[in-house]
Amino acid sequence: MPKKQSTAAKKARAAARTGAKYTTALRHTAPFPLPPGLHLIDEETLPDGKRLVVESLRAVVAEGRPLTVRTAEPDPDVVEARMRAEEKGIAPQWKRWASVEAAVDGYVLRETQYGPNRSGYTQANRGPRVPVPIRTADGTVVVVGMPEWAWLHEGRWIWVHTGWPIDAPGRIVDPPQEFSPAPGLRWQVAVWVDGLGHEGEVMGEDYSGGAPGWQTVGWCTSRDDARLIARAYTAHRGHYARADVIEHGTDNGIVSYTTDTYLPAPDAPPRPRPPALGEPRGTLADSPRPASPDRSEVPEPAWYEGVTHPPNSSLIVWMGTGWRTLVWTDWQSANIAAVLGIGAGGPYEWAEEWGPRHPDRDLHDWTQEGRELTQRFPETTYQERSKLIDAARRAREDALVDALADRGRLTRTQAAARLAQGGEDYRRLLDVGQATISRALHTARRALPEGPERTAIRHALDDLMNRHLLPADAERIAGEQLDREIESTRSPEATAWCRRAVAEYVSPAPDPAADGIDGFRSPRTGG
Repeated sequence: MPKKQSTAAKKARAAARTGAKYTTALRHTAPFPLPPGLHLIDEETLPDGKRLVVESLRAVVAEGRPLTVRTAEPDPDVVEARMRAEEKGIAPQWKRWASVEAAVDGYVLRETQYGPNRSGYTQANRGPRVPVPIRTADGTVVVVGMPEWAWLHEGRWIWVHTGWPIDAPGRIVDPPQEFSPAPGLRWQVAVWVDGLGHEGEVMGEDYSGGAPGWQTVGWCTSRDDARLIARAYTAHRGHYARADVIEHGTDNGIVSYTTDTYLPAPDAPPRPRPPALGEPRGTLADSPRPASPDRSEVPEPAWYEGVTHPPNSSLIVWMGTGWRTLVWTDWQSANIAAVLGIGAGGPYEWAEEWGPRHPDRDLHDWTQEGRELTQRFPETTYQERSKLIDAARRAREDALVDALADRGRLTRTQAAARLAQGGEDYRRLLDVGQATISRALHTARRALPEGPERTAIRHALDDLMNRHLLPADAERIAGEQLDREIESTRSPEATAWCRRAVAEYVSPAPDPAADGIDGFRSPRTGG
């Protein structure tokens, strides 16, 4: 019988004699909540040599001493591969992997070129398990079997599947130091994406995927908002083993520090499965969905100079009387809304995601021009989307009537009657005039670099296309656009017709029939 056997192990062994599985019984009796996929080592089944190693490791941790970590001579292939990566400028993406072997006072690491995804292990051919002693909350030291893989995190070797430092296991390593992207975003939410959170499946044996590690969820302007999101990420069992709220200073010259840490409770329920295709995402509240804010109400912060990839996607929430920004993130708003439970019964009934607008992305041009609404939460139903589309169509029609009435010195009734009388031919003429002005704005927009001037032209385009509001000197810039365009692709008669369309769109003729406007010509003149 091995010495210094834990009380939890003795209780589990007694339960095992009654027919229970040893590791299952020990998991229930041990005060330390083990991550799924890790099993306590049954020392009675070990050979004498391995049992001696386990007892020695347990003694080191029981005495409060750190475990020794030694690195063996690196494989020449590993060194050569790392040098090639650094020569190509991809050193930041290089992850240093190691295979770990237990020793009587710690561990020996042998660096490898690839991690667990290239291990060659499977469900039927699992890799070795390395004994890892852990001190529990009541002081008991238990030993778990850990998959052999480690990687270098912030200069410290940690276990791949749990994030525990090899020299002091039992607690996930703290998140790396990051810098706030903007002066007002002082509260960072970071989560540890667990390598054993796939219902106990082990990466590299049961599945292949991204390596576990810290991930920044988003940045908040208040600690309460950050706490709300961190608690939501750890409310269920799943892929997130820990969430930290990190406070940053008023400028990037102050070192950040963790103010709140959240762990899933041992009895936390499993995370609900995502809804299948066609199933509703979120529960709609009884109150009507509020109208989206104007683009001027959701501006971006003033990012620090040098921030090349700011978290410029935001989740805004409805407070009952208005919208406010909850968190700035890197396109994780949908996941945040899901874990928060946006909708009826959640902390907020309605939310929206706003992100950077890239109108020329179909041309592989990712120049940003303002921001745009990208998603609503809870997800809109088919009937709701139909109503939104109908409302937008009616708004555009009302805007056209208002524009005709204003520019033609007509009443709204007269403007509506003019559109009805002119029919499709008159509407086509107005569309051509609008399109010619928009081409002129596009030409001016694409000649400018990313910045406020280009965004201002984008907003002028939006006002023109959605509200029929004219930019300054609309007729002049449209004429210059027509002069620039190649006549070989359009006849002189077509160009003259485009000029008439622009003139009618900008200044509707007092007597369209007398002026021969399309839709008002008499049959004798070909109308």
